[in-house]
Order: sequence, then structure tokens, then C-alpha cells
Amino acid sequence: MSHRIGAVKSRSGCKTCKIRRVKCDEEKPSCLRCSTTGRKCGYEDRGASPWAASPFALAPGHALSSQNAGRRERRAFEYYFRHVSQHLAGGMNVDFWTGVVPQICRSEPAVWDAMIAISTLYENPTQCVHFHFLRDRRNKACLLSNAQHDALTWYSRSISSVSSQIRRGGADPYIALISCALFICVETIQGHMEQALELYRQGIALILGLRAQIGDGGVSSSKAVLLERSIVPLFLRLGTSSLTISGTRFPIEVFGFVKTDMSVGFASVDSARTIMSALAAEVILFEREANLHLRAVGSESAVSPEMVAKKEALRTRLTEWHRAYTNLCQSSSFIPTVPIYPEPILLTYHAAALVYVTGCLRQQETVFDVHFADFLTIVEQSRQILDVSAGPNGAQPPFTFEMSVGVPLAMTVLRCRDPNLRRRALDLLRLAPPIQGFFKCAPVALLSEALMKLEEGDSLALRQENTVAPSHEVLGNNPITRLEATGSQAALIPEEARIHDYSIFRPNEWQPPWITEEDIAPFPHGPNQLYLGFSRNQYDKESNTWQPIFQCIPLEASL
Repeated sequence: MSHRIGAVKSRSGCKTCKIRRVKCDEEKPSCLRCSTTGRKCGYEDRGASPWAASPFALAPGHALSSQNAGRRERRAFEYYFRHVSQHLAGGMNVDFWTGVVPQICRSEPAVWDAMIAISTLYENPTQCVHFHFLRDRRNKACLLSNAQHDALTWYSRSISSVSSQIRRGGADPYIALISCALFICVETIQGHMEQALELYRQGIALILGLRAQIGDGGVSSSKAVLLERSIVPLFLRLGTSSLTISGTRFPIEVFGFVKTDMSVGFASVDSARTIMSALAAEVILFEREANLHLRAVGSESAVSPEMVAKKEALRTRLTEWHRAYTNLCQSSSFIPTVPIYPEPILLTYHAAALVYVTGCLRQQETVFDVHFADFLTIVEQSRQILDVSAGPNGAQPPFTFEMSVGVPLAMTVLRCRDPNLRRRALDLLRLAPPIQGFFKCAPVALLSEALMKLEEGDSLALRQENTVAPSHEVLGNNPITRLEATGSQAALIPEEARIHDYSIFRPNEWQPPWITEEDIAPFPHGPNQLYLGFSRNQYDKESNTWQPIFQCIPLEASL
């Protein structure tokens, strides 16, 4: 594909349209394209250089100070095309980032501005890597480089352009939706997840409106195809990624956009990927439901048959997915079409989903010990993914918009108690791109390491005291959910030392209902102090059951 933005037939257009290589209507003193997008419009004198002066309007509060603003825009586009688009895709939805966006930006200034803002922030990242909603809210000066100022000015200009079109009633909802996806990217690449989630909700509303227009014949067939094949699956994957933020609501309507019948197999990797995204979202949502149900009924023996049936249905569908995907990969007609082959990503998420389902409706963490092979798959496939995404100097990209290895690796650190394998997972998690969609790797890696050390410290103390309770083979009397223990279980962390639920909180904003003021009292107080609340199982010999106990410790400010 050519690196050019597009050909311009007329040589007498304004300087702004020439630099941006878009068609100019040559209206004077200001062309329509510049006047409707807030750009400064000017025409060259005969023989003058097109780079003589900056033709761009200055955003309020910040000036694109250099006379080479247009050159910087073109450089940002070139950098996007050569270095950014493939990593945003992460082997998924490549056509959207490498084809659709660069093509539409030729005629849509808002898309152009958002795209070059993404490119510049990607090249010059300043990311908020605190936990979502828990960052230190005290006013702190953030010094931005000139490039970052440019990026935020372009982003502001893009938002203003779309907003003004909406106010005038002239906004194309299709372009507004693509712009919304780019705005989400701008916010997530900076680590601003609250703003990104709000934009995501707006994007879902736009999708619902466009699909209604398709039914009424109000959208062209080419746009309808792109919506269904590219944009809707993209927002499905974003929704799945957003579920990594505790309490996030998932737009259930999105499930209606996806055909989940796997009886005839997969026609392409795209269909396999889309169904895996839907399955992953269903698994996370079911895990939330299962946790609430188990707390309500109090024990595994009281779990309702309906909940057990839902769990087994999910497990069956995951098995069907793997069978259909294996058949697709073994098909003689199957040819990978992307440079970052998606198979490792899909296999890591399949393995992680299996592990999540196993833990649903179970009271003991030792049930995860049978998944050593799945944990190994996650670590080995993640290593392949990171090897491919590394740059010439070995460094990982600062960001990927699509789901990557962060969530499966974090789950492995927390749920795999093999000391060597979980440390390999932790090392990879630290190496991975810091922000992956709505998931932030850096704070999760710090938290995962803290939980791992808590478990290992208590495990050592329990073994020295020789107070380890009987294994879950003895206590797991539910025939429906009993799992075979691994032969190496004795070398792993005992159930009493394993951490179950955990929550990070700031008491003056919110705290878990199972953490009391007495739990917090022994520790230092402060308006910005973070705490880690967590639960463990304690074996009650009289009732032959496990009972939860709750603890709380202060966290370092780095989280």
C-alpha cells in the first residue's frame, strides 16, 4: 500500500488542503473544508513555498508554535502508518487500523486529527498507570513535551469538529462512530480509563442507532459490511477488555450482534476470534454471578443445579471452540493473513477462560492446581506473542488497543501456585506493553507480586508450624465439582495460605463491606492511603468445612 495520503488533482487549492492532501473546493477567502473544521485557510502567492507558514488555527490555551505544524502532522501520519497501526491491531482487526482509518482520514478532518494524535502519543507516551479510579487525585503538574501538546491539541480539535457537526445536526453517525473508536484509543493510550469507558458507552449507542438504520435501508451496503465485520467485533472485544475493571457493566446487547453457533466450524480466524471474545465476556460475567451466588448460599453443597448447569454449558462451549479452531488451523485452505499471527493470543484466552470457569462455584483455591498445563500454555504462548511484538532493540510497544497477554498472565501469577511458573508469568507481565485496551499491566504486576509474596510467606509459616489442613481431595465431597489433584500438590502452597478475594480501596472513598474500621485502625491513615483487603480460607475441624477470614494491609504509594 502506498504511504501517500491521497492524490490531489488541483494545484490551486488552499495551503491547508495541500498539506493535508485533501480535495479543496477553492472557495475564497476561506474554503469550505477549513471553515467547517476551524482551520486557518490561506492561498499561496505565485512562486511561494507551501511550507512558508503554518496554516493551522491555534487551539485555545495552546499554540502549535512551530511554523512547521503541517510538516509535523504529515510526519505523525507517516509514523502511524509505519510503526503504530500494526501494534494497535495486535494481529487483530488489522484492516481497520491499517486500511479503514488511513483511507477515511483523507476526507474527514476529525479522523485525521484523532489518528495523528494517537500516533504522537504512541511515540511520546505519558501514561497514567495507577489503578482505575484510585489514582492520587491531588493536583499535580504534568509537564508535557511539545509533541504531546501537539497531540492533545489535535485531539481537542477533532472532538470540537465532531461536536460542532452534531450540534448542527449534520454529523454522519458512521464517521462519528469511527471517531469515537479513535477517541477511546486516545484516552486509553494515556491510561484515562474513566473517560474511555464513557466514550465506549457512547459508541455502543451509535452502533445500535446505525444497525437500526441498516434495517431501514438508511446505510449503504459497504458501510453496513464494514460495521458488522470490523467495527462491531472491535467494540465487542473492547467490552470484554473493560470487564477487567471491577464493577464495569457490559452492554448485553452486543451479544446479539454475534453468531455463536459453532456446529459448522469456523470459516475464518475472524469468526473464531469474535466468538472467543464473546465467550470470554460470558465467563467473566458468570464468574461475578457465581461469586454472589456462592456467598448467598454459603457452601458448595448448596449451589443451585441451575448454576451448575450454566457452568458446565460454558465449559462445553469452550471445548467446542477449541475443536472448531483446531479444525480450522488444520484445514488445507487456511492461510494466515496477518503478520502477527493471532493463534497464540486466542490460545492464551481459551486457556485462561477454562481456568476461570473451573474456579466458579468453588470455595477452594486448590481446584486450580489441575490446570498446570493451561498455565504453561499461557506462559509459552505469551512468550511467542511478546517475541513477535518486540522492536529491533527488544523493547515492547507502549500500548496495544486489542486484548493481549496481560490478563492471562496476571491470572497465572495469581492462580498458579507453582513457584517457577508463576514467576515466569510475572516476568512476562512486567515485560508486556504497559497498557492493553482497558487493562494496565504495571499496577497489576505490582499487586500480583505482593499477593504472591503474602501467600508464600504464610505458606512457609504454616509448614514450619505443621498446621496444614487436609487437602481438598478429602474435603471436596461434591461429586459434581470434584477434580483430580496433581501429583505435585504437596509442594504447592496450602489452601490456608492462598488468597481468594482481594480488593484495593481508599477508605474515604469506598471500602469492602467485609473490612471493618478495626481492621484498618492499626495502620497509618491519610486521605490518599491505599489498602489491600483480602480473604483466606480457614479450616474448621468441628464442622469439617472451610470458613473465610478477612485481613487488611496498607499498600505502597507506587500502586
